[in-house]
Amino acid sequence: PTRIPATYPKQLAIHWVSATESPEFGLLSWALTHSSIVALDAEWKPRLSNNHSAQENETNHRAFPNVSILQLACRLVRFPPDSSNPTQDDSLVFLLDLQTLPLASVYDRLKEMFVSQNVLKLGFRFKQDLTYLSST
Repeated sequence: PTRIPATYPKQLAIHWVSATESPEFGLLSWALTHSSIVALDAEWKPRLSNNHSAQENETNHRAFPNVSILQLACRLVRFPPDSSNPTQDDSLVFLLDLQTLPLASVYDRLKEMFVSQNVLKLGFRFKQDLTYLSST
């Protein structure tokens, strides 16, 4: 069988967003309003099941775990300020530390992106991620 060589996109910088005062938070805010496609993935600390009764678990634990990291990859329709020789394929990748960021600061920006009909949202088996994210 003939093998087709794999081609990979250029290396992308990953922007760690852990404070609203950071330049990365400003870039994230800009990217969410200038993207045609946003891919998302949520991460949370796994919980080990134990032999407690359902009522006891309900009393001692939240129904869903808190999302600790939100990964976003944004395909831009316009280009960030100060970008050198941007191409139509420019993308930005973000890791949001939801344990340190004030959730209210992220909520409005994500809500605008989620309700926009101009942004294609992508996620693999994202229903669980979205459920956990909405309860965080």
